[in-house]
Amino acid sequence: MNGWPAIRPGRALAILAAAAAVLAAACGGDDTVSTADHMAGGGMMASQPAGSIRVGLRNWAVVPEVASAPAGKVTFWAVHDMEHMHGQNEGGAVHDLQVMKKLPSGEMELIGQVQGLKMGEAKALTLELQPGEYELSCNVVEEVGGTTISHYTKGMVASFTVTG
Repeated sequence: MNGWPAIRPGRALAILAAAAAVLAAACGGDDTVSTADHMAGGGMMASQPAGSIRVGLRNWAVVPEVASAPAGKVTFWAVHDMEHMHGQNEGGAVHDLQVMKKLPSGEMELIGQVQGLKMGEAKALTLELQPGEYELSCNVVEEVGGTTISHYTKGMVASFTVTG
């Protein structure tokens, strides 16, 4: 024997889960979760936060579950979807969600963002939105195999309307 007490497999999982919970609490403040953290029976991702709008991020699309919401507090549930595969030299291992408001001048103003979502991760973003036209986009620019890839120009943008 090596001097360590024997731990049953079920007990080991409980110890690991408790340690992960302690570490998560110690880190605090980050609403990012991985698919592994949100697994429910059958390998399905747990439900998104109540009242939030799911926004799927995948190569090369931003897919909100609805195209509009009433003005006020809006929570987006940004999810780097696992329903796509990444090819060699394709990029897209990390996605962002930016919420941009179209100003009367036609310029866009950054209202809020979630950055650095790896495949399978999700994060809630709650914003106070006024009526108007918005864009939901991924503005990641990366260098892959000697080529610069802009997620926005590859099509990762969707229109979104906030109603009064």
